[in-house]
Amino acid sequence: MTAVKITVVVPTYNSGPHIEPLVDSLLRQTMPRDAFEVLFVDDGSTDGTPARLAALAAEHPHFHTVSLPNSGWPGRPRNVGVARANGAYVQFADHDDRLAPEALERLYAMAERNGSDILIGKVASNFRARGVPYALMSRTRESCTVWDAPLIDSLTPHKMFRTAFLREHGIVHPEGPWILEDQLFMARAYLKASVVSVLGDYVCYTYWARDDAENAGTAAMDPRGFYRNLRQILATVVAGTEPGPARDRLLRRFYRVEMLHRLGVEPEGLPNDPPFRDDPFDAVRELAEEFMTDGVHDGLPVLHRVRSTLLRANRPAELAEFTRRQSTLRAHCAAGPTRWNRGRIKASFTARFEEHPGGPGLLLARRGERYFLAPSLTDGVLAEPVDVTDALGTFKADVLLRHTESAHVWPVERETSLTLEEPRETPGEDGTVLVRPVVHGTFAVDPLRAAGGRPLDDGAWEVRVRLSGAGFDRYATALDAEGRPLTLRRTDPPPAGLKVSVVVRTAGAAEDAVRATLDSLTAQTLPQHAFEVIRAEERDTGLAGATGAYVLFLEPGTELGTEALERMYAYGVEHDADIVAGKPAGRGRPVPHALFARDRPRATLAKDPLADSLGADKLFDRAFLAEHGLRFGAAAPEAGTGGRETLAEQAFTAEATLLAGRTAVLGSYVCCRYGPAPDGPAVPPGAFYPALRAVMARADARTGPGAARDRLHRRWLRLELLGPLTGTALPALDDSARGELFDAIREVVRDGVSPTAVAGLPVERRVAAGLIADGLLAELVTLARWETSIGCRARLDRVARQDDGVLRITFTAHLRAAEGPLDVTLPDAEARRSLAPAGLARPLRDRFAREPLTRSAHPERASAVLVLRDRETGKEHRLPTESTVAYTGGRGLSITGTAPLAAAGLRDGVWDASVRLTALGWTKTARLGAHRPSDLPEDLPADLPADLPAADGVTPYRTTPGQELSFRVTTPRPATPRTRILLHRVTHRLRGATHRS
Repeated sequence: MTAVKITVVVPTYNSGPHIEPLVDSLLRQTMPRDAFEVLFVDDGSTDGTPARLAALAAEHPHFHTVSLPNSGWPGRPRNVGVARANGAYVQFADHDDRLAPEALERLYAMAERNGSDILIGKVASNFRARGVPYALMSRTRESCTVWDAPLIDSLTPHKMFRTAFLREHGIVHPEGPWILEDQLFMARAYLKASVVSVLGDYVCYTYWARDDAENAGTAAMDPRGFYRNLRQILATVVAGTEPGPARDRLLRRFYRVEMLHRLGVEPEGLPNDPPFRDDPFDAVRELAEEFMTDGVHDGLPVLHRVRSTLLRANRPAELAEFTRRQSTLRAHCAAGPTRWNRGRIKASFTARFEEHPGGPGLLLARRGERYFLAPSLTDGVLAEPVDVTDALGTFKADVLLRHTESAHVWPVERETSLTLEEPRETPGEDGTVLVRPVVHGTFAVDPLRAAGGRPLDDGAWEVRVRLSGAGFDRYATALDAEGRPLTLRRTDPPPAGLKVSVVVRTAGAAEDAVRATLDSLTAQTLPQHAFEVIRAEERDTGLAGATGAYVLFLEPGTELGTEALERMYAYGVEHDADIVAGKPAGRGRPVPHALFARDRPRATLAKDPLADSLGADKLFDRAFLAEHGLRFGAAAPEAGTGGRETLAEQAFTAEATLLAGRTAVLGSYVCCRYGPAPDGPAVPPGAFYPALRAVMARADARTGPGAARDRLHRRWLRLELLGPLTGTALPALDDSARGELFDAIREVVRDGVSPTAVAGLPVERRVAAGLIADGLLAELVTLARWETSIGCRARLDRVARQDDGVLRITFTAHLRAAEGPLDVTLPDAEARRSLAPAGLARPLRDRFAREPLTRSAHPERASAVLVLRDRETGKEHRLPTESTVAYTGGRGLSITGTAPLAAAGLRDGVWDASVRLTALGWTKTARLGAHRPSDLPEDLPADLPADLPAADGVTPYRTTPGQELSFRVTTPRPATPRTRILLHRVTHRLRGATHRS
């Protein structure tokens, strides 16, 4: 006999025909019928329900019934159901709701994977007043708890519970008429559960409003009874938690939803359920004084914090007036026309709060740099204005698809931004300007994946928006240009045209370089009919003739990997990206390794090193470029420095990246290999740097102060501005060229660079930027000479063979300048660490002393890694290295490293050993072996067996006696069949000879 996996417990009372949809959904479960049982527990029905249940039990062996005297509430029937359950899990269901066909099967499989105590299936509801916790159910969570997930937002019991878990902890529903019995049960369960699983990609359970509205809620009740029960729930939370932020977060949910929300005048169209017969103010205040601490109050959104303040101050009239002034606010969403793009249906929208069509809606008052609730909301109610400046970031619009028949809801991908629009009224006498918060956005729906990764169901899907901010929270149906609800249907996308247009710029290009690029395009795995190649003198000319969904710009000599177009296009469509950056490679050309170290499907300038890659060798969505009017133009010259991107590329790519809703970085495949840097006349500094300043100004016009702008500025500082004035290049110039370059760069650094961008540079670059801004060329030359002397000194301490045959190399590394080690000040705890460089004049040392080390440059963050370099191919292989930092005042840092070396992962050949040291803001590399302690002999291996086993595959040696360390790798190969035959013959002959003798 199959063990029962799940018992579905259904309390019933005078269910009548309303139970039939649930019965039908239980009979359509994909879980085998012998694997679950249904237990109907009737609470003394007086209609034909008992007879109907008896008939069901007679017809279906897995259906059972229990009859109880009427208790008047579902608590006792549920408790009896748990007591009599045979299943390993219990699923609660109400008699007028319904389960999806795969609900039990999917939830039980998740329970088996995770050993779950509680399982929450995604729910839907066609109740007007019963909300669904979309944030909790927006994604699947295999394992979580009430401490690390917003479980407290879902307090209905229509979930699956491990039966033994409920019994072990004595978790039961209160019996008899007891409002909020669900919340008490769930609070007890969450506080005891070790593993809670949330199935967010399949709608398991649907609340269904009956035509007779009998399940729509409870009749008006006495608030004292309501809050007496809520007190028991709050006491349960307090008893199960320790004081602190975790407890405050749980209590804050009840304070916000069950207490503050029910005070004053309720918003139009959002009635309280249940309604109260009397004003609950006194009952709420009494409960708040007992449970709601300052920590609970301080963490509330602005709007609720104002209500809490008035409640605490015992000002019911002002609280009622404050809520009345907001009661007519509603959300309004206007959507633009829909269009197909990258396999998705897209539309732009704007959303704002309004009282009536065309009215001013929610307004904020701007006074200087601060924003407050408009006086129309607070005058005469509050003594002080309500500052919402820090809450501006909470204004957002979530987009949802809601099926007009099934009530299923799915969140939709969207990109939004907040605009504070100024009405035309003039500022007040005190300089106050009224502004309206408006959320602008674009949503994208993939009809084949929008339902939790599966296609949308047939039928109409209404586009809805949840607009929230500073505690305001309203829903609205998106309206089209005609004022009609915007609805979508699952349809196939229109026939696809060309996927990619590849523009190869040919101006001034050598024919062999163009041919190399075109040959790599001929070899693409993307079908030839899916892309076009446009040879054009200028990029803009090629862009104007492009017809592909994406456009890729290539320079002659750049060769694409054979799968580049196919992978980049698929990656862009999968992640709905406006820009796709593929990993580049190329000798002698700078490659931003940090950016492409991994895939980044949703990269941004503010958080990722996109500024390090401003070339145009990327996929750009053509519609996106057209929408923003992006062109290369003639605003910047086709020239760069050091083989890097030209200024025209930098200007175009920087603007595009700032405007892109999403940039995807494909770091797992080398998409293009650069050819040699093109030769061309150098652009004089007097022409190049004003053009660079114009490029920076164009980028600044696209973004305000912040992380994105600072990353761009730091990129230009490092490469185009500070790069030519540091290192060996500056001292090598004659006085005239040096002065011309310095003056041109100084104009940009002094007037065009963000101070916060400079502040994020390593300390020596900050000192250099300060010297440039102050016009101190001679000191800058001194600094450049000093910096070129900084290097890594690596000492080989030991080479030993472990018992398992693996070599272990031990070394010590120091960071030194020509005059001695780089020292660091060790100030008091209140002060900041700074660099104390040896060999510099006092004025320069003072500048270093004023510049604190960045966090990443602190001595304890220093590290060293052993790097092997293939002498033939130049490929590097980093060994896992354990490093220890030691510091002695006056002698600098000392980093000791130990690394194991085995042949696995190394090709046959010679590998040279180096140490790569990262410390105090520098990264320096030195060959290992020339420096060693006196007790380490010149001849290797020092303490290794003279006859190293051949199977080892790694032999250490010095390149010349007493010099650098290298390793010869020889991977043992299995004998070939011919070798085995020869060995067999030799062995046979030897045996024969032995036998004859």
